[in-house]
Amino acid sequence: RSAEDFVRELHPYAEQAAKELGVEPKVILAQAALETGWGRSVIKNSNGSNSFNLFNIKADKSWQGKQAQVPTLEFEKGVAKKVNAGFRSYPSFKESFQDYVNFIKSNPRYGDALKQAGNPANYLRELQQAGYATDPKYADKIMSIYHSEAMSGFRSDVMAMAPDQNKASL
Repeated sequence: RSAEDFVRELHPYAEQAAKELGVEPKVILAQAALETGWGRSVIKNSNGSNSFNLFNIKADKSWQGKQAQVPTLEFEKGVAKKVNAGFRSYPSFKESFQDYVNFIKSNPRYGDALKQAGNPANYLRELQQAGYATDPKYADKIMSIYHSEAMSGFRSDVMAMAPDQNKASL
């Protein structure tokens, strides 16, 4: 699947999630793109089926749903090490986006990120500082995807559609 296909397929869910969080859909899509390599590396369940976990949200004690156990890289004091961890598993990408919204909104540690929702770089930096990811370059990596060709190309598609939509509503 191409980056463009990834963005096109997931944009409707990102739109909905973005509205609920107050961020741009592009920010959420860029985060999902980093987490899954543009959807090419979504975690698999033990039976090989798709977990649909676009944001690599771990299954903590509070998670009641299905989970997938996989090896992952974690950074501890700047050093990468491999550990096994349980990740949430969903029936579809739509549920992955819905859970991402609930996860961010229900965790008080992400309150500062939500206060920065209008500024993509600050939102992502606050997510990183609150411990969303252990990679010290997490926010920077997402911002480079946010500014990437795949995202800018998509943005111009949306802009190109706008005049037709305006005509239809007249």
